[in-house]
Amino acid sequence: MLWKRLKEQKQLHFVMIPMAIWAIVIYYVPMMGNIIAFQDYTISKGFLDSPWVGLKHFESFFSNNFTPMIIRNTLAMSILGLIFGTVTAVIFAILLNEIYNKYVKNFIQTVSYLPYFISMAVAATLFTQLLSRTGAVNEGLISLGIIEEGIPFMEQSNLFWIIITIQGVWKTIGWNAIIYLAAIVGIPQETYEASYVDGAGRFRRMWHITLPAISPTIAILLILNSGYLLQGGFEQQLLMFNPLVMDYAEVINTYVYKRGLHAGEYSYATAVGMFQSVVSIALIIFVNKITKRIVGQGLW
Repeated sequence: MLWKRLKEQKQLHFVMIPMAIWAIVIYYVPMMGNIIAFQDYTISKGFLDSPWVGLKHFESFFSNNFTPMIIRNTLAMSILGLIFGTVTAVIFAILLNEIYNKYVKNFIQTVSYLPYFISMAVAATLFTQLLSRTGAVNEGLISLGIIEEGIPFMEQSNLFWIIITIQGVWKTIGWNAIIYLAAIVGIPQETYEASYVDGAGRFRRMWHITLPAISPTIAILLILNSGYLLQGGFEQQLLMFNPLVMDYAEVINTYVYKRGLHAGEYSYATAVGMFQSVVSIALIIFVNKITKRIVGQGLW
């Protein structure tokens, strides 16, 4: 049966061959480089002559006093970004769907998409300028009489996670809402018409029809995004980092970047990267089981 199906779909499989080769070369071949996590790798000695050290670099990472702090920062910013990013995108998509004027709707959609296409360097510079002592935010607060002098927002370590979350939501809300809007469009109009006849108001229709209908989509995206919880961003933290907020800004990716490329500790950086990957896979499996049990929808 399998051979017969392959024979019937041979054209499709031939078309897939170039992309399969590309995926293997780009994604799987580089994974062989993970062996340096178990070596004291140096460029001069290469893979073959570098001495094997077993789990030395993993033990070094877990025994480092700095490790709990960067894991805390990574998880905190990832979870905040996931929660607020998902909630705001869902609410935005539902409210946008309720706008009947297509010109207004298209205008709002276009404006909400634009930040996604702005480079992170530009976004970081924009937020740094807005939140500086003499920036627009402080000037507005002073003019309203809320504060008497400018607050150095970017120097407040306890505000760093909030700023990163706000920036992330602002940059991605429009783009993330596209999938939810597509799911909403797939809801049969007869369902809305029936609820309207039964006397359901707009907000009741949103709560009892729209939200439950897109819950499987929300569940799938939550499962996929859970694999990035230990990624915790990179460009945002690196570009908006300053020594005054180091205890709250350093995440695993920036730590790996500094230890790997700056300090030349390739084996140590690879070991930390492997730790991220293993935990990410475990998180996807765990969240998939939870959402499957609660929502009845999972990736597999």
